[in-house]
Amino acid sequence: MKIGFSIPNNQGIEDPKDLVMLATVAERSGFSSVWVHEHLFHTGYVEKRLGTRPYHDALTILTAIACATTTVRLGTSVLVLPWHDPARLGKMIATLDHLSGGRVNMGIGVATARDEFANLGVDFTTRGKRTDEIIDALKVLWSQDRPHFSGDFYQYDGMIFSPKPKQTPHPPILIGGSSKAALRRVARVGDGWHTLRQTPRQFAESRQKIGALMDEAGRDPSALELSISVSMDFNGVKPELPTEDRLSLTGTDDDILHTLRAFQAAGVDEIIVAVHSADLQLNKEGMAHMMQRIWPRL
Repeated sequence: MKIGFSIPNNQGIEDPKDLVMLATVAERSGFSSVWVHEHLFHTGYVEKRLGTRPYHDALTILTAIACATTTVRLGTSVLVLPWHDPARLGKMIATLDHLSGGRVNMGIGVATARDEFANLGVDFTTRGKRTDEIIDALKVLWSQDRPHFSGDFYQYDGMIFSPKPKQTPHPPILIGGSSKAALRRVARVGDGWHTLRQTPRQFAESRQKIGALMDEAGRDPSALELSISVSMDFNGVKPELPTEDRLSLTGTDDDILHTLRAFQAAGVDEIIVAVHSADLQLNKEGMAHMMQRIWPRL
């Protein structure tokens, strides 16, 4: 199992350069990847957390991180795909993939923030259909010199699209979420599954469902990269729930180690840990604690 770190671009840190700094600390500390998040407006729960403080743009932050790092993979957790034009997004991701030397993981999702969809003029009720079409369009844009694509929302015909991504055939597309629709999308078109708010027990059950769906689709489930984002809090208070039913990494070092092992046994290939704080020192201390005192024991 690999470990990634969640960059708190969604926590109201004022100076985006501090987010880049945290990514360089994560790389030096031995994390395999860093991940950023996306909202364009402060939807209800975001406003409650941040007020008017900034939620910095995911791909802009990853671009800066790409220039400041050399080894960590760069993940989105997740881009809300129906908010994006596929041609513009396809060019941005391809450019970032070259800039980083082929280190991009594109996590995508559909989101549930109706107010944000309304502000963006995107029909909430068609977000799943639009997401599927954008994935198809991106694959065409990234594979054909003169892409031809005809869908309900987007059409391309006969014009050169460049650059193509550095990774072939394209950066891994990791489908976010744990709904039935999300799991079907993983099985149908995903290169991986990237989720959150699941216990080890729930993750293992979802993994089995994805495997069965992939078998039906004639795809090999062993080729999927399975990842989950969880919060961590070294509070020393023993969790009340058994390890298989824990949603986060809390308690003593031994408690957290046992929970990590439960996620590993459930089939997690990469676990992304988050401090969920704008306090830079807490983020750095959290990284050091995990990588020096717990991770070597896994």
